Amino acid sequence: MIIKHGKIRINNPSHSRPFLIFLVAFTAVSLASLFLIPFDWMKILVRMKNMGEVLHRLFSLSLMDIDVTLLAFVESVCVAILATVYSAVLGLLFGVIMARNISPARVLSPIFSAAFAFIRAVPAFIWVLLVLVCLGFGPAPAIVGVCIHSTAFFARAFSHAFEEVDEGTLEALVSTGASRVKVFFSAILPASLTSVIAWITLNFETNFRATSILGMVGAGGVGYIISASMSSYKYDRGMTAILLVLAFSYTVEIAFNALKQKL
Repeated sequence: MIIKHGKIRINNPSHSRPFLIFLVAFTAVSLASLFLIPFDWMKILVRMKNMGEVLHRLFSLSLMDIDVTLLAFVESVCVAILATVYSAVLGLLFGVIMARNISPARVLSPIFSAAFAFIRAVPAFIWVLLVLVCLGFGPAPAIVGVCIHSTAFFARAFSHAFEEVDEGTLEALVSTGASRVKVFFSAILPASLTSVIAWITLNFETNFRATSILGMVGAGGVGYIISASMSSYKYDRGMTAILLVLAFSYTVEIAFNALKQKL
């Protein structure tokens, strides 16, 4: 931004050049993708006329086997709750080890950070597939697989929250002879409690969406109902399950937003 003769010059070429480069590069990559991926536009245009019929079948909600759908939905909710609780507890433990200001052994912080970075890089979907080989089909591999990925997420998030606590407060408590455990529960955890709750609520929403998808690969839950309904052309039943997932996710988001405002 340059001020000249009392006027503010908004258009600065040196500032807009990176943005233009980004637009050109993004456009070039998009055009290259169209040529690299076989995309039959005529086939899409021909089948667009079927959209009305498909939407009608999707939103013709069916209460057929609603008890089975509700049972599978409750199972997905339970899996998400258990995976979040277990991983939050483990995340607190590893978060203390990874936080540089309170770690009992600072040499462990970079080691665990590197290990959990690798775990986070692998999607929860892959972890569940790996656990399926050991535990077989059902909700158990979903809980373990999601818990592995969420623990790595919580450990990183909680360690950042713990490191943001004022150093002066910690030094004052240590000077009074307080142990590390007392310092953590009397100063660090209360100071970072809002962030901890925010991360837990965010991860619970993510875990519930993950469990809704993981059922499609044999981990049970509402995802299996959706997959089985769509593959057997029972779109109305599948849409009923999808709307249950959407309604629950929206309700959880509203409830957690209200909780964070009160905190």
